[in-house]
Amino acid sequence: MADLSPFGLSPHQWRALHVIASHDGEPQRQRDVAAALRIAPRSAAEVLSQLETEGLIARTPDPSDKRAVLLSATSEGLELERKVHAVRSQRGDEYFATLGAEDRAELTRLLGLLLEAHPRPEEGWRPPRGGATPPSA
Repeated sequence: MADLSPFGLSPHQWRALHVIASHDGEPQRQRDVAAALRIAPRSAAEVLSQLETEGLIARTPDPSDKRAVLLSATSEGLELERKVHAVRSQRGDEYFATLGAEDRAELTRLLGLLLEAHPRPEEGWRPPRGGATPPSA
């Protein structure tokens, strides 16, 4: 993930920022971010603290649960997520350019079958904006 170094992000920080920013402004609980990242909430706390220190996310009390904290991307975090996402999408386009339209469609179909057969265990999980399938032709 060398494409992250110019942005000053580690792969863990990028994934966490992407999960938080990809929910259309809807704040996320730390445990939900940890579940989406498939890591323990304690491990997520360190990465989230780094993002908060950099001013990329903000923590606010959850009005519905005094023990919980909501996480949202700041305007700086959203801007950085957009930039990194654009670079990574471009690299993905370049990578999958080797495949013709039929091959891309077949790969998308096969990946869909795998996702259906092995669903994510997290309740309420949804793929981030942009999804995990190769770009369309």
